[in-house]
Amino acid sequence: MTSTLPLKKLFKTALYTSPLIGVLGIAPDAIVNPFPIIGFFKGITLATLYILLIWTINISLVYLTEKNDHRKFPLYTRYLLSYIICVILIIIASGFLESAMPDERGAENFLRYNPEIISVRGRIFASLLLGFVLNTIVLIIQDLILLREKKAIMEFENAQLKIKNVEATNQQLKQQIHPHFLFNSLNTLKTLIRKHPDKAEDYLMKLSDFLRASISSDTPNIVKLNDEMKLCLDYLEMQKMRFGEALQYTINIPEEIQNSGFVPVFSLLPLLENAIKHNILTIEMPLLIKTGYENGWIITTNNIQPKLS
Repeated sequence: MTSTLPLKKLFKTALYTSPLIGVLGIAPDAIVNPFPIIGFFKGITLATLYILLIWTINISLVYLTEKNDHRKFPLYTRYLLSYIICVILIIIASGFLESAMPDERGAENFLRYNPEIISVRGRIFASLLLGFVLNTIVLIIQDLILLREKKAIMEFENAQLKIKNVEATNQQLKQQIHPHFLFNSLNTLKTLIRKHPDKAEDYLMKLSDFLRASISSDTPNIVKLNDEMKLCLDYLEMQKMRFGEALQYTINIPEEIQNSGFVPVFSLLPLLENAIKHNILTIEMPLLIKTGYENGWIITTNNIQPKLS
């Protein structure tokens, strides 16, 4: 799971947000206790470093959580450790900054508290509150990134499963030859050999190509549209030899579309099979199948004349 942890994104976000959070952290004190501009920028720098340290601690805790079993290192433990460490750091930082940033007038400045106004208990409470707020902001941003990353991973895995499902379906279609189609094709071939030997040879070649494409495991899952249409045309011509004028078909797809387009293998053939399988084909009531191109779609239609059950 550690391989999916977005460490680079987390550290990049830490670099972007630390100065902003640092400004928010010192802004209230700067408003209440104004101090020179140099002191203000010094405060921003120190606050930014502190926020970066908070980020580093939280990212490290996330890494440890993901690396170890969640049962041994549960989520609430990570949050608890995060707040304890960051509150301790803010107390230490407050003491350091109190002695490091006096102004020329001796006024109380960034994270310094006037002992005549604020008691020791008040200073501790203010430090705890500031550490809690800053750490909470970092945790919210960090968890949002982690949630988005997990959501993206789940969506990717779902997409992969859908692709595998489609591939399995296509593989099944490639290997599926309806027994009645093969039986009828052999009967048609037998009749042609006896009555029209010249047509029988052409029929046999088309049947051979069709069966090869149906059975071959090397056929890619995505094929050029013209290859799929050739397979469909071979199928229709074989059926035409069987049904004669009872089957009519038209294919109206621009050549440039056929040469540039791609479709899943065996995605169009089932439409033709179903049209022939479920409708009556007679010379008096011929079945008309139309395949065309319209607004980026390959559309196959036929007149409906269902077989009587």
